[in-house]
Amino acid sequence: MRKDSIILRIVISAVIIIILIIPLVMIQSLITDRQSYRNDAVAEINKNWAGSQIVAGPVLTIINKEWTENQEGKKILRQNKYYMLPENLNIESEVFPETRYRGIYEVTLYKTDIKITGSFNFTNSQKFKLDDIIKNVTENYLSFNISDSKGIEDNIVLKWNGADREVNPGLKETQIFRNGFISNVDLEKGNKKYNFKVTLHLKGSERLEFIPLGKITEVHMKSNWNNPSFTGEFLPSSRNVTPHGFTAVWKINQFNRNYPQEWHNLTYNLFQSSFGVNLLIPVNEYQKTMRTSKYGIMIILLTFVSFFMIEIFNKKALHPIQYLLIGLSLVIFYSLLLALSEYMLFQYSYLISSILVIALISFYTKSVYAKVNLGLLIGGILILFYGFMYTILQLQDYSLLLGNIALFIIMAVIMFATRKINWYEVFGNENNSEQK
Repeated sequence: MRKDSIILRIVISAVIIIILIIPLVMIQSLITDRQSYRNDAVAEINKNWAGSQIVAGPVLTIINKEWTENQEGKKILRQNKYYMLPENLNIESEVFPETRYRGIYEVTLYKTDIKITGSFNFTNSQKFKLDDIIKNVTENYLSFNISDSKGIEDNIVLKWNGADREVNPGLKETQIFRNGFISNVDLEKGNKKYNFKVTLHLKGSERLEFIPLGKITEVHMKSNWNNPSFTGEFLPSSRNVTPHGFTAVWKINQFNRNYPQEWHNLTYNLFQSSFGVNLLIPVNEYQKTMRTSKYGIMIILLTFVSFFMIEIFNKKALHPIQYLLIGLSLVIFYSLLLALSEYMLFQYSYLISSILVIALISFYTKSVYAKVNLGLLIGGILILFYGFMYTILQLQDYSLLLGNIALFIIMAVIMFATRKINWYEVFGNENNSEQK
């Protein structure tokens, strides 16, 4: 078989493509490592500042003791815990984002001013009779949840029926909340309604969430952050996002969740109904770079097919080393894309990387074939390939459909361009030359 045998060149091209899988896999591993470094930097900053915050409360806990008889008829002193949620709960939050850096990585933190108001109303209580349960009461207190206490900046101000109450850090139990603060409050016979107001100055990172504890819970949030991601069990009932920030309002009633307004000696998971906003910078450069690299073999294969077609029409074969150099140039694109995307937006990184690689391969083709038009032809083909790949990356939901349509069109173009080629003659001439 001659050194310029078509079959031999096809086999060698296939081997080169398989070899190029190795650096592609190495680049994908590098992408994963760089993303891990970024996540570690974010976690370190969050640890020193304050983590994601879930703000919840208040829950009113009433503890009393009463004598009861057991099955044997003996009297025992039993402790009861009664839990009650607010009749209405109104939360106003203004969020002030801050940007911090760790090396080349950018992290968004925030400070927030929160005002929580509402009331407890025993008039409509279906399970508890306040006057009965406070006869032998030992303790009454409000519990609030703050996920990371490092985020509490100033003293917490709590008013109970208009009077200031002392606030103490820590919780008396962790069956309801996990971390936070409490305040002892007074309950009076005959008084069925109690109002409360709490003011918080809090800092955190990534997410700010609340829990809908009221029969009617209404949350108003505003910020100058212009790229919010609303998360959790409930989306805002109304929202407005502009380049200057966002406002959002949630309105949630007790029937939207799976725990009651009041219970006795039981435990419920309140956190499963949390909702709020995510202020994390949308770091999708690594995900997009990884997705782009997964199209690497397809781009290499299509580029090699393009060169193979040029060889057939111009009857000048490329050396396997030249194929390898072209393939490595295509692989370098993904390494350039990764490096540049850590310093600039993905679209600019993609544009610069593709221009550099297309210019390199086009100039190399022009030099090898000594024909400017072939260099321009390869440049145009690569522009189509990289342009189409970028389009697929932007349209994730339609990537499979568009990919198949593109492959169909490429096959149609190849079949149309080679429709008049007598392949028996091409391979026959090759065989005849070998016999001579």
